[in-house]
Amino acid sequence: MAMKAKRRTCSSVTLVAMVGLTLSAAPITEASAIEKKPREKYLSEIDPLRSEYGVDAGSAEINGEQYSQSVIMRADKSYVPYGDAEYKLGRKWRTFDATIGLRDDSPRKAVLKFEVFADGKRLHQERMKVGESSKIDVNISGKLRLTLKVSYKSSVDIENYCYGAWGDARLSNP
Repeated sequence: MAMKAKRRTCSSVTLVAMVGLTLSAAPITEASAIEKKPREKYLSEIDPLRSEYGVDAGSAEINGEQYSQSVIMRADKSYVPYGDAEYKLGRKWRTFDATIGLRDDSPRKAVLKFEVFADGKRLHQERMKVGESSKIDVNISGKLRLTLKVSYKSSVDIENYCYGAWGDARLSNP
């Protein structure tokens, strides 16, 4: 005995609606899987992975200008010869920029050396006195870790701490 196969027919409207739903769902699924990289982030918003003598985040006045998103480290000849902080980059960022200098309330004869390292390689160094500032822009493409360091370099022993500041220090993907 032969069985007749049942045919199911769909109207062209039903078929178009079913195909349309299938096609429109695919791009939405793919778009949600794509992770957008942030365009910029201030270091003051990130906890360092490590820091030898501690780091402060907040506002700093450098050479008469106020920088609200700063990373601040202290150093002196006797107790804290340098300050440093290491940050995780995760190979996500292209540039690091900041305005560097001693905080304006540091002793007037203070001199600090500022250094930027990425994955252990020094990318920038500069000596600064109170009342000086310098805008830096460092390529960190493909780097895993960023280390900032300030070292005491004054020839005189100063009783108060010196404060090295990285004004509005940020990571970006231009």
